[in-house]
Amino acid sequence: MKRKNYESISELFAQAETYLKNGMEHEEIKKKLSQKGYKQNIFLEGEALLTECKLLHHQKNTMYGEKSELSSLYQTQVEEARSTFLDHVAIVKHVYRKDPIRLSKFNATKFSKKVSEWTLQAIYFYDKVEEHAEALAPQGLSSEETAQAKAMIAAISDLRHRRMQKKGEAEEATSSRNASIKALKVWMSDFRYVARMALRDNPQLLEALGMVVKA
Repeated sequence: MKRKNYESISELFAQAETYLKNGMEHEEIKKKLSQKGYKQNIFLEGEALLTECKLLHHQKNTMYGEKSELSSLYQTQVEEARSTFLDHVAIVKHVYRKDPIRLSKFNATKFSKKVSEWTLQAIYFYDKVEEHAEALAPQGLSSEETAQAKAMIAAISDLRHRRMQKKGEAEEATSSRNASIKALKVWMSDFRYVARMALRDNPQLLEALGMVVKA
């Protein structure tokens, strides 16, 4: 049976609700559908499918909302951590500007724009900062500053993992939602087929179900 296309999920849900409500509550429609074998259990099946679709659709939207929030937080923390890191690199370069050999040990000359790469450089850099704490602390790189900076780098890694996990959950929720909607569409397609047969002599009843009746 040919399935109807819907412009939005909300339109699909609204149409399904019309089929169910008028199919079960409109006495004349209910009677004629019953004569075609459409009993209460079939409507209950449709109700269950619609309820499941709504639940899964809500879960999918929630998951993507949470993923979006994590992505925004991740981007903010990446920018803050990189800015702090570069400020600290500037301090080290200033302190050891006349000692290029010692400065080279910090690997602080060139930085990738890829988060996964520069954060690794930052971890190495702060390990070296801790080794030279006595010289750097008076210049603004105290042990507290270094610990906070390292915590910011660790938070980026944690957020990256959480964001990827949430992305996987959102994609799984979407897959489940889509499978549920497919099942609901099959039920609705069957309903339309039976309704058009049962009510072919009563166009006003078909219109009550939201079905277009050709003149």
